[in-house]
Amino acid sequence: MASFLPLNIVLSYPMNVQIVYFGLSLVLGMAGLNRKMGFWGYLFSSILLSPLIGFMLLLVSDKK
Repeated sequence: MASFLPLNIVLSYPMNVQIVYFGLSLVLGMAGLNRKMGFWGYLFSSILLSPLIGFMLLLVSDKK
């Protein structure tokens, strides 16, 4: 995996930061259930890129 992805940085942080990161990604995935990319699309984009970018994707996407 590329070293510039936020996931590599987050995995080096303490466990509580990792829990918040993955928790936010899970919330964004659930918020995207009725969107074009669906749960899995928003979950994986939030984990790989960051929850902030996942949130921006959620804001600009259309509903199904």
